[in-house]
Amino acid sequence: MVSSTVVLAFVLFASSSAYVLLENDNPDESIIWPAEFYFKAEEIDLVNSYVETIEVWYSAEINRSRIDYYGGTNKIFYVGETDEDEGISYTLYPMTTEEVVNEEVCVKTTLDGEQPDFLPDIKNYEYSHEEYQDEKLVRVWTKETEYYDELKQATLYVYRTEQDFDLPLKEVIKSSNIDQGVVTTHKIKSFKQFSFTVNVEDITFENDIDCKGQPGDFRSLMAHLHPHNPAHVDKAFHSYKKHHSKMYKKTEHELRKAIFHRNWRRVHAHNHKNLSYKMELNAFSDRTEDELKALRGARPSPPTARGSMPFPHTVEEVMELAKELPKTYDLRFQGVLRPVDNQGNCGSCWAFAVTSTVEAALSEANGGRNLDLSEQSLVDCGWGFGNDGCDGSWLDDAYEYVLKHGIPLTNQYGDYIAKNGYCKLDNTTDTFKIRGFAQVTPRNPEALKVALVKYGPVAVTLRANDNMFSYSSGVFYDITCEGKPVDHAVAVVGYGERDGTPYWIVRNSWGENWGQDGYFLMSALNNNCYILDSPYYPII
Repeated sequence: MVSSTVVLAFVLFASSSAYVLLENDNPDESIIWPAEFYFKAEEIDLVNSYVETIEVWYSAEINRSRIDYYGGTNKIFYVGETDEDEGISYTLYPMTTEEVVNEEVCVKTTLDGEQPDFLPDIKNYEYSHEEYQDEKLVRVWTKETEYYDELKQATLYVYRTEQDFDLPLKEVIKSSNIDQGVVTTHKIKSFKQFSFTVNVEDITFENDIDCKGQPGDFRSLMAHLHPHNPAHVDKAFHSYKKHHSKMYKKTEHELRKAIFHRNWRRVHAHNHKNLSYKMELNAFSDRTEDELKALRGARPSPPTARGSMPFPHTVEEVMELAKELPKTYDLRFQGVLRPVDNQGNCGSCWAFAVTSTVEAALSEANGGRNLDLSEQSLVDCGWGFGNDGCDGSWLDDAYEYVLKHGIPLTNQYGDYIAKNGYCKLDNTTDTFKIRGFAQVTPRNPEALKVALVKYGPVAVTLRANDNMFSYSSGVFYDITCEGKPVDHAVAVVGYGERDGTPYWIVRNSWGENWGQDGYFLMSALNNNCYILDSPYYPII
């Protein structure tokens, strides 16, 4: 063990004082990083409105480094791999339970390769030109990478010191969707307060006897990793693939990893804002925008759309009825809802939303007898009513189809296949029909409550934005839904209030592993994501 009293200083003329990472024929077009240093950095994430500061210590001489996040709240010590021993990292963070408050916890994991230096990854950077930045003459390096429909552009500003090595001043990374022109990533990382004297005691962690081993579960592991750490990104993505049984072609692996990393950063930034809901990485976190479109298949009903029967309550009657409604209401505890289904890679959310409301209404009418009705029959057979199978539909058109043809049982029609199939209604004997369907007074929260209590679940359309795909818990409220068309159908099954915020209890069709066992809480304020624009319920 190196003595903690030793101070590491640069020997500026020694070969070990710096190392060449990127070298061209012209010496002015090379990047030479120092071999020992300390610095602070600030990264601004303009897309996610997030600022993070880090503090870094690094020494190539003793094969150690350290990074602190949030002013030292989280610390990670690294010991690089050698020919004799594997590398090690020690992650320290505070933990509060019913027994202890802010007790420091240590997690020990293996590290492949050298200790990280946390300087910009200069792979594929090319020299561009010189310019002045912050009163320094800097050399500008750029790189451009294209993955499928995403273009990533990066610019690195480097200045050379009197000791003939380089230091980064700033790195700007911007990614955008090529087809849509939408910016998906925009980060500015500024480096400052460089020092070239490193104390061994600052980068040495010796109490590994108190460290526990790396957790094997994906969610537990992610609590100890950080999206700004390249070594952690590799470890996290490997665990993610294993947890979700992901298999990729060699040509798409880096694309999936880049999408995963971008979503991890977005989730990480969001969860540190202490907003009304939390997000998490899930089975959708490696999907392209085009693939996510397949999970949204609802279309906004025209203003003239109505149900086959009118909503039986005037605005005045609704206000009177609302006075007698319970403060909270949740159909999940009344035994009329079947387990949440998964629509898969098919834009059939409309079929699941409509079918779930019909199932619940029939269950209430039949004394709690639950029926498994076939969403696939709507996908296959409803084309003559404006429904386009996996390419989406309007809710009112879907109900029109059910009004005329009904919905058969799944065990008679056949399993859901998440694809457009042949219509097989002729092979069924038990088909359940409705007497009609009604549109709840749009944009009237009290009317929706009345409908839920008196008539059962209500199918609605809303805007499903990127954050909704990563929803984990809490009351979802997101202004980025505004100004964009609705594209997803779900079923409202109740309402309540949390910390003074009213919410709707919403049943989704993305499987029980999404959200809160397949459900989420949507804020009832300001018609968020246009959830009140087109509400319908079946009449049995």
